[in-house]
Amino acid sequence: MKTEEELAQVEAQKKELEQLLQSVHLTNKKSKIITIKSATKIEFINIDHIICCKADEAYTHIYLENHKVITASKTLSAFECILEEHSFFRISKSHLINPTQVVTFFKDRNQILLNGNLLLDVARRRRIDFLKTLD
Repeated sequence: MKTEEELAQVEAQKKELEQLLQSVHLTNKKSKIITIKSATKIEFINIDHIICCKADEAYTHIYLENHKVITASKTLSAFECILEEHSFFRISKSHLINPTQVVTFFKDRNQILLNGNLLLDVARRRRIDFLKTLD
């Protein structure tokens, strides 16, 4: 009798642990904060405050709403993987943007104006996909 009760308790504990792990996993996936390591410090940035990311060989310059620019020692491809679940879009070989920061799209010039008066070119091959993300 004792073993059946013990087995039932162990099974209940397993279920509780699985539920806890699932909730932690879901919370981590939807986190709005990313860590950016630079040469001298580690910064914690809210994803919603990122306007765009610009490639510079093995580095990436991250432009924020408060007109601050952070240089990280990761490639733009690495940030593309990190930010893909937050709907960031790669408009060209060297730029990854936050679509919520788009102010204007100039059809005739194939350029976008972002918050902070950043004017960027959209690659011709990515124009159609970019317009789909805006809809």
